[in-house]
Amino acid sequence: MNKINKSDIIGKSPNSKLMREYKASLFSLNKNQYEASIDLMLGDASLQTQNKGKSYRMKFEWGNKQLAYSTHVFNLFDEWVLSVPHKKERYSPKGNLVINWGFQTISHNAFNFLAELFINNNKKSVKINLIKNHLTARGLAYWFMDDGGKLDYNLNSKNTSVVLNTQSFSDSEVSQMIKELNDKFRLNCNIRENKGTKVIVINS
Repeated sequence: MNKINKSDIIGKSPNSKLMREYKASLFSLNKNQYEASIDLMLGDASLQTQNKGKSYRMKFEWGNKQLAYSTHVFNLFDEWVLSVPHKKERYSPKGNLVINWGFQTISHNAFNFLAELFINNNKKSVKINLIKNHLTARGLAYWFMDDGGKLDYNLNSKNTSVVLNTQSFSDSEVSQMIKELNDKFRLNCNIRENKGTKVIVINS
């Protein structure tokens, strides 16, 4: 069977023979994709299934300031993504224009391992030992690029601590992540309150 290029299936129906053959030619994520996918799920990425869990697709969306990062992740998952990041515009309650960029992978059982790691009762969660067993140094770097920032943005501040925004996870999950980050990477992390939720501070 001749190799099917991604360009051959752009615009084809998801149920077309060519699309099915293209998906069958893909087996698993490569090492870099695997490591980054763990972080992306710890960040803002989500999973969707359209066939009751037989296969999943990843969905991504970032703000306009992260367009370069969005393009980088798109290129990282090149063979799994058929459409370039698309622009989304909306107005905030205060009337400000908000621009986001989003894209998604094809549905494939290569992403099922992420559902096993992160989905519990149809909700994203972090299981015990997920960071210990699956997060790598590369993954931690992607996590920071995806959902990290400075602790103090004051121009005159000498505080170089950084934050991982974990507001979408429970207090117990954040505590467990801190323990595993400290143990695995020998970091000095602690919890900080942020508008009634918990974030992870990696002290300088």
